[in-house]
Amino acid sequence: MSNMNHHKFFALPKSVLAILLVSNVIFAWWLNQKIGSYWGWTVVDLSADLSFNLATLLAVIQFALFGLSIDMTIRTFVTSINSKLKEFQVPAIMVMAMTIATYGIIGLLGFILLYDHSLSHILAAAGAVGLGAAYAFREPIADITASMQIQTDHLASINDYIEIVGEKDVYRVTQIDHRMITLEDKYHFLLRIPTRQFLNWKYINITKQPSKRGAKRRCTFTLTTHNNSNRVLSMMNNGMQYLVNKDERFYAGYSCELEAVTGGAFTYGISYECDPSLNHYGSSHLVNEAMLHIFNAAAININSDIAIYKYIPIATDAMHRLLDIYRSSILKVLDDNQMQELSANVNLVRFEAGDHVIKLGEHAQSMYFISEGHLEVGIPGKEGKELIVATLWPGDCVGEMSLLTGEPRSANVYAKSSGVLLEITKESLAPFFEASPQLIEKISQVLADRKSKNEKAGSLEEDPDSRLNRVKALAQKIFKFFFSTD
Repeated sequence: MSNMNHHKFFALPKSVLAILLVSNVIFAWWLNQKIGSYWGWTVVDLSADLSFNLATLLAVIQFALFGLSIDMTIRTFVTSINSKLKEFQVPAIMVMAMTIATYGIIGLLGFILLYDHSLSHILAAAGAVGLGAAYAFREPIADITASMQIQTDHLASINDYIEIVGEKDVYRVTQIDHRMITLEDKYHFLLRIPTRQFLNWKYINITKQPSKRGAKRRCTFTLTTHNNSNRVLSMMNNGMQYLVNKDERFYAGYSCELEAVTGGAFTYGISYECDPSLNHYGSSHLVNEAMLHIFNAAAININSDIAIYKYIPIATDAMHRLLDIYRSSILKVLDDNQMQELSANVNLVRFEAGDHVIKLGEHAQSMYFISEGHLEVGIPGKEGKELIVATLWPGDCVGEMSLLTGEPRSANVYAKSSGVLLEITKESLAPFFEASPQLIEKISQVLADRKSKNEKAGSLEEDPDSRLNRVKALAQKIFKFFFSTD
């Protein structure tokens, strides 16, 4: 089964085509020398004499040479067009149709000229035969015509993703031949259907959309009515921003809605677009994973059971927020009891979009965890223009070096949306260092490992001795900052 959408077909190189065209002239000249005419059919009349002689053979050869020359000229011309126009490609099935038409016309012309029959009689007979053939082969002809329409109108191409209206699944086009189109579903099963049937479907060709669009997907989940629905919707939007930023397979076209209120629970829905190569289950998993990450950072209750909740004071709310997200930070060196004690002293800091959260060069003795919203980190660039170097999302922390060493802030940090920060101060962390000085070395190792990992990603290697010296120097700096008597 040939792949008709690759636009590949046999064509002569231009130099060989030139030789073929010249050979027509040479052959006509030779015929004139041999039989006294440049055109072989002028000396042949098969209607009067059916004997097959040299003149008849030469006339047939001349017609064949004409047909071959015209066909190869068309193919070479189309090949040239396809090489220059990348978006518009003449499909192979169209070239095959032109080849059949060329040889058919040459054959009919040869029949007329060699037999010297009346043109009107020949056309009438050919029309009758053509009608009979068209009726007998009407279904294959309809499929071939549909295949030509699909390819010449660029309705579908190999590796295009097709979404059937009314179905959740997305299909990939794997093959188009002269009668069939082959689709692959999410389970990698192949579905072959006649091309004329495909034309009657209501479908969306995702790949051929004018702007970057993806497969339309939707997922829903239920949360207890204990959660404020407006806050949940805000966090859902934040979660989708986070996912689009982290995974290029998800596109910016999404919406978050409160879908239904049932008993003591709210049902929320997310409509989103993603790369169609990502199947429905895989994309739903990634969306739910992102929502869990954002909800945990914001201390949203994901338990859907109906229950009566007591009022939670701000301090306790902050405790829950910190305990859900600290494990990927420098604070992971603290044990559970220490974290419970530290979280009781965490401060909630709210910010609005556009706020200058951290200023470059300022002296501060605190660090922040992002619980809601997202921030951008900027450093001075060339010609005084600020360069945005990072985007921070819920669960990320910022300002840890100022907290541990007292060094001035090394960057500007701006709020890109409204949100909540969890602030850890030097005063709240100092008692733990006093009780367990070894925590300073552990935190220094965490920071050194993080820096080493970043350098490795930048193709820079650090030898063990350099790393050890870095840990020691950082630990001394932290110790001096926390326990200096100056």
